[in-house]
Amino acid sequence: MNSSFYNGVSGIKTQQFAIDVQANNIANINNSGFKGSTPEFSTLFSTTLTGAYFSLANDKGLGAQSQTTSLNLEQGVLENTDSPFDLAIQGEGWFGVQGQNGKTYYTRAGAFSIDAAGSLVDASGNYLMATSGNNIAATTLDAKTLAQFGTYYKAATSAPAIPYAITAMDNVPLGSVGAQTKVTLPDFLYYPPIATSKVSYGSNLDPTIETDAVVVPLSSADYTPTVTPTTGRVSLSGGVSNTTALQNPKEGDTVTITLTDIDGKTLNISTQLDASKNWSIANYDVSNLNVASDLTASVSVKSTQEVANVEHYTTGIIAPDGTKDIIDMTFTKQVPQVVSGSTWDAQIKILSYFEDYTVENYDSTKTYDTSVYTVDTIKGTVTKIYDPTKYYIDTTSKKVYDIVDAQTGTLAFGGAGQLLSNSVPVLSNGGTLLTLNLGTAGNYDGLISSTTIEKANVVTSDGSVEGFLKDYAMDGNGNVVAEFSNGKSSAIAKVAIYHFQNDQGLSQTSSTLFEESSNSGEAIFYTKNGESFLGSQIFSNKLEGSNVSLATALTELIVIQKAFDASSKSITTSDELLQNAINMKT
Repeated sequence: MNSSFYNGVSGIKTQQFAIDVQANNIANINNSGFKGSTPEFSTLFSTTLTGAYFSLANDKGLGAQSQTTSLNLEQGVLENTDSPFDLAIQGEGWFGVQGQNGKTYYTRAGAFSIDAAGSLVDASGNYLMATSGNNIAATTLDAKTLAQFGTYYKAATSAPAIPYAITAMDNVPLGSVGAQTKVTLPDFLYYPPIATSKVSYGSNLDPTIETDAVVVPLSSADYTPTVTPTTGRVSLSGGVSNTTALQNPKEGDTVTITLTDIDGKTLNISTQLDASKNWSIANYDVSNLNVASDLTASVSVKSTQEVANVEHYTTGIIAPDGTKDIIDMTFTKQVPQVVSGSTWDAQIKILSYFEDYTVENYDSTKTYDTSVYTVDTIKGTVTKIYDPTKYYIDTTSKKVYDIVDAQTGTLAFGGAGQLLSNSVPVLSNGGTLLTLNLGTAGNYDGLISSTTIEKANVVTSDGSVEGFLKDYAMDGNGNVVAEFSNGKSSAIAKVAIYHFQNDQGLSQTSSTLFEESSNSGEAIFYTKNGESFLGSQIFSNKLEGSNVSLATALTELIVIQKAFDASSKSITTSDELLQNAINMKT
């Protein structure tokens, strides 16, 4: 009978243990990342009433004891927050954090923030572990660029910033378990400019035949360029033929003969082409000229013919120093146009702004260097002289540009408008090779030349201007990302997710921190084809809530309370029975 006392006592102790576990679950029900526990019991021991060969089992239990707590690893509810470094794992796995003692702990509580040193830490100051992209390094910037850091951050002091430069990365590959380190995010992060190396341009070079009245000088081989006046009169004749310069001359086209005497005085005489495309003047009075010497003759024909179509395009590019330069493209159709298709000459320039183009008023009190300035005293203007091989003047925008590079080429198009060939070479963008993609031969993906196909101007290019840090964030791949004022972003580090062979074997050091043990095994990363990957998804702006169900915990408390009451009742019942036994003796 005495054993029943001890059975009741062990029951009370066991149920008290269960109450403690459930009370702890309830106490942490609003603790982010908390994982509830389930109490587990075992029989204390038993004794055998009869021999081992008895046909029926006859063991007698001597109570119960608390054995262990089983960790509940069910997913908690993901709750939205307004902090980009509130992180939650969807699926199994753990964040790694490094304590001040250098030891690594594991947690599902993902409330991280940036401390004064720029490191990502939890509320206890433990460092979040991640794979570093190793793409940030201290850099040296000029005073003008450094000043922009101060302007952007509205610095209250004039102390120079310590800048870091980043090399852009789309994704940081997850390293090995032993390669994880804390994440440090500098305040002053600079995105260096990237020079444009590729430009693709698409448009329609309209090949519609255009005609206009054109004055074409004739070759001196077609007439006598030196005329000897006879009694103050001259006669001169010649003929024309169909050439590239003079296309399809016809009867009635105006021929202009210009006679120039030894004194430089000129006389213009007009006639017309006859049906045989010949022209002549006979006994024309030139007495107004100095006829003491031979006269010099030059002849031109004014004829309506096809003229060259000209298409002009510009688009912006980024120079190696980050300035915004221009690709200037001029396409001139070769005339006469071939029967099927068209051929265009291309002149491509890379232009960099040099200075404004100004026209000064002439000042008679000043002396102008005529090797530097063009002086027009009649118009009263003074303009600076620019070497056309080095500078390009845009009189419309009144700007002068350095010619960084200039190349020429030829583009041929088929009768349907498709590009057949392109000989425009690679350009030099301040030392960076720049490929100008004007389309694929035999296709319509770039420039075309058609009277029936409509195509809008389409341009794409790489390169970027410099950028200054705006903010830090997380992407959907677990990367810590820096965002910049130029619209660019770059991964800096990848937050690690640790896995274990036996998560239940982790040793709990606080309500949300765990450490590995011999039962859990060492932390591992999942790998595929030799490369590590997270294995679960990390969400930003979310926290995983406690996975404790209040309804379940309260129900368990009721059951435990009844078991506690029953155990205590077994003690009082045993006491009454023992009292009766004593009374029987007396």
